[in-house]
Amino acid sequence: MSLLKKTHYIQFFCLFAYFIGVDYGYCQQYDNKTLEQSAIAFVEPNVEQDPDSQLSITAIPLDSRIPARDCQSPLQYSTAMTPPFDTQVTVQVRCNDTLSWTQYVHVRIDHLYPILVSATMLEKGRVIQDEDVKIEYQPKRFRRVSYIEDKSILIGSRSKRNIREGQAFTQAHICMVCKGDTVIIIAKSGGLVIKTQGEAQQDGNRGELINIKNSRSGKTLRARVIEVETVEVNL
Repeated sequence: MSLLKKTHYIQFFCLFAYFIGVDYGYCQQYDNKTLEQSAIAFVEPNVEQDPDSQLSITAIPLDSRIPARDCQSPLQYSTAMTPPFDTQVTVQVRCNDTLSWTQYVHVRIDHLYPILVSATMLEKGRVIQDEDVKIEYQPKRFRRVSYIEDKSILIGSRSKRNIREGQAFTQAHICMVCKGDTVIIIAKSGGLVIKTQGEAQQDGNRGELINIKNSRSGKTLRARVIEVETVEVNL
């Protein structure tokens, strides 16, 4: 018997049972959306939550040609996978009526992590302000090691290229100290701290060593970028 004919038969059987007063319990009808949501509900309690992420659990839509089906008893859910679930789970949804039916629902699990992206189109050379940065959540598989996670690195930095709206920030997009910038040089020797000015001879970001020309002496020295337009040297 085809699925469509079997479905129509069960629907007629449930309707007939209703009119003759026989209690067949549930006799509920399940469309694709209901099956997808129930499969998600089955999976959700068995997913391990990462406190640093947001959880997204979705079902891959079933074929729209599948008709709604009735079941006189509670649906049974099972999976061949062992919890806790992490990525994708195939859930078997089964109706154990005399005219039984089975549906497989694929449920996808994504752990969404925050990343810093551009809130607007940023042109090359623009000084990045707080309102230019926003947080978006993306699946772990889309994250890159080069993404900037510390917002303080971005604020006051300059864009080295055009950055489109929604694009994740990377070290390649910015310079905390840009070539030609006037920077503060902090020189440390024991407990002594001296501040002077210099001119950056190349681009650099936090932790990088770059060449700085001392404005007072004219000498070029190697200094480490520590903040926006600020470098440090040890005497």
